[in-house]
Amino acid sequence: MNLKFIELDLDWPFELSLFDLKNYILSTLMEYGEPLRWAIVAVNNHPEKETQTISVEVVLIINQDTGKGINSELN
Repeated sequence: MNLKFIELDLDWPFELSLFDLKNYILSTLMEYGEPLRWAIVAVNNHPEKETQTISVEVVLIINQDTGKGINSELN
């Protein structure tokens, strides 16, 4: 088991409500591993694209065998 730090920029479509944002971020992070800690560090507005960009810093738990999260059967 290893810890890995990554920084991601995620698109946040305007139609996605603030209440659904946490689930959206967590489901995206699970593609990289199991999130241990994460934080939104910036939000940038792009009205011409009708999106916002969220910058996220994440510490992931990575299983050495699969390269995914420790609960790889759930990923």
